[in-house]
Amino acid sequence: MTHTFNLLDEPWIRVTRLDGASDEVSLLTVFREASGIAGIHGEIATQDMAILRLLLAICHRTMGGPEDLDVWEGYWREPERLGRDAAAYLERYRDRFDLRDPERPFFQVAGIHSKSQKTSGLESLVIDVPNGNPFFTTRMAEGLERIPWSEAARWLVHVHAFDPSGIRSGAVGDPRVKGGKGYPIGPGWAGQIGVVTIRGNSLAETLLLNTVVTEDVPGLEEVDPETDRAPWEQEQKGPAGSASLVPSGPVACYTWQTRRVLLHGDDGGVIGLFLGNGDKATPQNRYSVEPLTAWRYSEPQTKKFKSAVFMPRKLPADRALWRGLPSLISQLSPSVKVKGAGEVTRYRPPGVISFYQKLMQQGIVLLNGLIPVHAIGIEYGPQEAVVTELVADSLTLPAGLLDPDNTRLAALVHEAMEESEQVASALRSLAANLDRAAGGDPGTTQAARERAGASFYLVIDEEFPRWLASLDGADPNCARDEWRFRLRGEALAQQRALADTVPTTAFAGRGEGAGRIDVGKALAWFRANLNKNVPAPASEQSREKVHA
Repeated sequence: MTHTFNLLDEPWIRVTRLDGASDEVSLLTVFREASGIAGIHGEIATQDMAILRLLLAICHRTMGGPEDLDVWEGYWREPERLGRDAAAYLERYRDRFDLRDPERPFFQVAGIHSKSQKTSGLESLVIDVPNGNPFFTTRMAEGLERIPWSEAARWLVHVHAFDPSGIRSGAVGDPRVKGGKGYPIGPGWAGQIGVVTIRGNSLAETLLLNTVVTEDVPGLEEVDPETDRAPWEQEQKGPAGSASLVPSGPVACYTWQTRRVLLHGDDGGVIGLFLGNGDKATPQNRYSVEPLTAWRYSEPQTKKFKSAVFMPRKLPADRALWRGLPSLISQLSPSVKVKGAGEVTRYRPPGVISFYQKLMQQGIVLLNGLIPVHAIGIEYGPQEAVVTELVADSLTLPAGLLDPDNTRLAALVHEAMEESEQVASALRSLAANLDRAAGGDPGTTQAARERAGASFYLVIDEEFPRWLASLDGADPNCARDEWRFRLRGEALAQQRALADTVPTTAFAGRGEGAGRIDVGKALAWFRANLNKNVPAPASEQSREKVHA
């Protein structure tokens, strides 16, 4: 009897349809019905992103690159064509998409095993089971003993993309194995970057907007669509991974085989797996092949390699996406001087953002309106061996911000971001001064600074994205005044909250001579700082005079 689970036919991708209904579909169905699907919604956001990247790899191969913008535009004008062509493409490789194929199982290595023949439990595959703290998860008992092949398929795609670093099982036949162990080679490639995508009105639009024409994206021009191939188009990988393999383009990045895997189970589901090291991914200057992340100039790496090096910009867990706008929008990125290379931009935007700008310039998409941007990342702990936090954020950009000719809007946003940080700095200083006036020590003063900054951004992280989305078609002067009004209002509210918490002894103050600090001085310094860095709009000045 033949045991099979072919991803082309079996439902395994969890989606939400445009009418809000949840569903589980096969690979063929997800492409054929992409125009009626809103998005992928599985167990966790990183899983959704790993599957989206798999679908994008299929899109690139289906569209033949795409070799130029004319080819891409043909699909954009007729989205249903993508479903038809993707189905035809996938049928050519049908046998390579079977999870249980005895010779070439999808994203796995047939027969791979350790010398001891031991396998790992499902906690090695399912990333939302905390290592060492299983009592923090709802996946206990039967939930960790067996999972359906459909769920295993989702986690298999995820493990290649986001698996943490650490010691893995040593495969027989892998020369890098020592003492039966595979020593760390780093996390999955997607885990080393902050993945940025543009969302369309349907999954079909999302797929097309993120399938970039590499020849039209700065940095990606050297990608050869003919040689940028997916694993199912190549020979079956063996047990040994590579430390020197270099990705050839987006398809290779989206399907990078970071691990060597073999699922173990029966008709009732998967009960364990072999999980070993695969192909190591190195991040330096991979902007030439990876379109779905921003890049930051690295001075230490530049000194090490003696030429300008850009590293992927991971998504910080403590900073909202809008605060990283300079890494997404080239007009907002400052420059740095590099010895021997002159001026270099501090950030390189994601290729997908640059591609959207190209579409705007060519009149294929509108120059106005709003562009939803989605970002996903993982924060790893010590030695990147454990997951400490999943980072997911969204931002709606006014299209004008991506227009290189709209310098006025870029200047407005840059100014608003600068003023926001200046207010945060002023509030941190106020909190520190109030703590000193109350007799605090350096430790309590630093803690007060951090709390004040966090409290401010807790509010502004919701306010700024709303204001940013309102800029589409807005008058820049009115928009600037509106933001300053919001910013000053929140700053004064936070000032009052800080002042209300100080003990009465703080009014007498601490210190001697010019170094003496009390509540009155702290508040006066704060107001002077605020008025200098964020001038009050005329309407607010009038109100302040009335209440003076």
